[in-house]
Amino acid sequence: MNSFRMIIKYWAKSRKNFIFQFVYLILTTIFYTFTPVFIGRMVGALTNATDLLLNFLIVILFAICVYFSNRAARLRGAEVSARAIYYLRTDISNAIYRQSFSFFDKTETGQLISRATSDIEETQMIFGMGLTLGLQSILQMVGVVVGFLLFSLELSIILIIAFFGSLVTSYYIAKKLKPIFLETRSSFGELTNTIRENIVGAEVVRMFSTQDKEHKKFQANNRRFYNASVQSVKYNSLYLPVIYVVMGFMTVITFFLGGMWYIEGRMQLEEIVTLISYIAVLGFPLMMLGQIMLTYVQADAALTRVREILDSAPEIEDLPDALPLESVKGEIIFDNVSFGYTSEHRILKDVAFKIAEGKKLAILGTTGSGKSTIINLIPRFYEINKGSIKIDGIDIRNYILKDLRRCIGIVSQETYLFNKSIAKNIAYGRENAKKEEIVEAAKIAELHDFIMTLPKQYDSIVGERGTRLSGGQKQRLSIARALIVKPKILIFDDSTSSVDVETEFKIQEALSKIMKNTTTIIITQRISTIRNADLILILDRGRVVGLGNHEELINSNVLYKQIYETLFQKQKSKRGIINE
Repeated sequence: MNSFRMIIKYWAKSRKNFIFQFVYLILTTIFYTFTPVFIGRMVGALTNATDLLLNFLIVILFAICVYFSNRAARLRGAEVSARAIYYLRTDISNAIYRQSFSFFDKTETGQLISRATSDIEETQMIFGMGLTLGLQSILQMVGVVVGFLLFSLELSIILIIAFFGSLVTSYYIAKKLKPIFLETRSSFGELTNTIRENIVGAEVVRMFSTQDKEHKKFQANNRRFYNASVQSVKYNSLYLPVIYVVMGFMTVITFFLGGMWYIEGRMQLEEIVTLISYIAVLGFPLMMLGQIMLTYVQADAALTRVREILDSAPEIEDLPDALPLESVKGEIIFDNVSFGYTSEHRILKDVAFKIAEGKKLAILGTTGSGKSTIINLIPRFYEINKGSIKIDGIDIRNYILKDLRRCIGIVSQETYLFNKSIAKNIAYGRENAKKEEIVEAAKIAELHDFIMTLPKQYDSIVGERGTRLSGGQKQRLSIARALIVKPKILIFDDSTSSVDVETEFKIQEALSKIMKNTTTIIITQRISTIRNADLILILDRGRVVGLGNHEELINSNVLYKQIYETLFQKQKSKRGIINE
């Protein structure tokens, strides 16, 4: 779909208002087109006061009619524009929401923000005034040409040639401006992304004192945007002088030829005045049509970027015959699963294991062995390349995606919190949760006592990304958020790393009651958690190199023994430091 068809599509969202607007614009054009005729007659009636007054009143009446009909058209046009932008914003937000994780891996956040905000703002003119003024200009241009034809064929031919000359100039400028506008939008996206990175990464920037480096990066993007903007203004500034030349040329030619024909008796003075009035009327549609052509090119650049989002199909979607997942037992099977974030590099290679319902699996492995990748595949955040993952004996690709993810609770290592109250963050996945359920989840996560010390307790705002909470408090809140949905499969990605040993013990003790009926997968470095797991999975370079319980692996698996002893020594050292 090109930009023009896209504009028509969103205009069509308000067909009724569009039709009314068109009718009002036709009325405006009729009154506007006939006004010069009566202005000319006023000149012809200079010897008759009654006729002069009558034509004067008609001109005034037409001006009033033009005002009301044009205002009505613009009001309808504003409605058409507002609805078009409303639906465009809705569509792009829906397009972003439906994308898979891989889409965000490849797309910069700043570029997404730019396309969803400023790029859409760039289309405001073409959807709003572009529609009203475009239709009005076309209709008025037709009216002026018809008016000229009624009075002088020769001048009409000159007018049409001049008109097409101005349109050719507009087309040339628009063609030159298209790549410049694309560069403007792209550079603005980079500028937005740089600002976002500096705000989100403010702590890191200050930690390494790289403000000057980031400032130079910002300045480079800012200069790129500035240069593109200046280039667009240079070309844009060519058009209006051309219009003034065309209008001046037509005025002089009309006076000269009209004067010659008046001397020869072929044309009346009132006709010359009428044609001059038509030229005055001509200025508005000439300027607007050219400007709208340039506005369209500018909107086209923005819409091209917006369409890239709208046309992006999510990599993971429900199958046409996807099954609902209502009652979950929690058995998980990995059947020779291979996966890579890129086609060239495989993270997991023929991974196979089984977790019985209600059992606890601990995953261990070296850095980059694929631990986090496994837990990202269970909720289908990414699509596997080979093999299958089954829950309760059915391939997860056969389940409705929302149902699948609703039965899985995930507590990630990197906790993201919204700038809302503690209660709303805990109940984020279940907004109809009762206060007692929120409190119960907070108690299990060992967060309730801390919350009760706050002035507003559960109504306390956590700050953007949870900045008003410590790392451990954020992780405990994340645990409460996962628990409140009462999942049958619970996943912890090293989610107690920021919690002290005593607090972790209390959390594990409280969770043990829940875990009896819940399949639990844990990536952890805590010895106690590993030893208590029903099953331990050892990964090395994306392959399963060990599977069993602690007693089985400690005596038979060299890598497990090395990892276990390393973790044991680390925790022993930490306890020694604490005791000192």
